[in-house]
Amino acid sequence: MRDKHRIPKILNELERIWKANPDFRLGQLIVAVAKPKELCPEVFYIEDEDLMNGLLKFDNRKELETEKPIAIPNRKKYSNVSRIDPKELTIELLEKFIAEIKISNKNIVITPINLMQLNGAPVSDQTWLLNQKPRVKKLKKLLVELKENGILIERESKQDFCGIKEIGYDIKK
Repeated sequence: MRDKHRIPKILNELERIWKANPDFRLGQLIVAVAKPKELCPEVFYIEDEDLMNGLLKFDNRKELETEKPIAIPNRKKYSNVSRIDPKELTIELLEKFIAEIKISNKNIVITPINLMQLNGAPVSDQTWLLNQKPRVKKLKKLLVELKENGILIERESKQDFCGIKEIGYDIKK
């Protein structure tokens, strides 16, 4: 069986290159990158809309189900845990952020990566995420403190994000 961890790496690179070259169709980009010995006109000339229809048929769906971003009300009044210096992350700041999530009544598993994602951080970009180790470490420490303070409840199973295992927490009701 092939390593499933290769998928996000390839998709991240594909997304990066395609965003830098948005006039390419996906098939055109793949053929340009793969440089096959023989031309592949069926792949090269396929329109993105036709490719999407093929993907939907492959998965037996009628239309694309887009994931709606989780909106946290008033998050702008709280510091962005994804951008401030990790040394400035405090238990008080995280308590306010968790309280805002609780008020929103969204069923969100609390992990360092999920908190950063809620702030709009590019967590699917593995290069970016790897550079966030000090931030993730600090957030993990603060989440343990919030658990010890009775604000969070640790989940039994670990969360898996692109091969990264994290302890997940629920907000105590």
